[in-house]
Amino acid sequence: MAGAKRPACRVLLERLSAYLDGDLPASDCRSIEAHAKTCPRCRAVLADFRKATGLCRRAGAQPLPPAVRELAKAHIRRLID
Repeated sequence: MAGAKRPACRVLLERLSAYLDGDLPASDCRSIEAHAKTCPRCRAVLADFRKATGLCRRAGAQPLPPAVRELAKAHIRRLID
């Protein structure tokens, strides 16, 4: 994701999980939301992760298999770098 090189994109991607979990201060949430409104790529990533998070929550608290967890982490690292 070329946009991840931009500082605001990097911040959104690095804090995405905390944002979706409601673990960020309101000012940080507003900054992320403002950036997502102006950046189509980050808006799409945010929408995709919201959808995935919702699906996971509805599926229950089953632990991810280690291979799936590592694959997800690798994908997120590629998005950030």
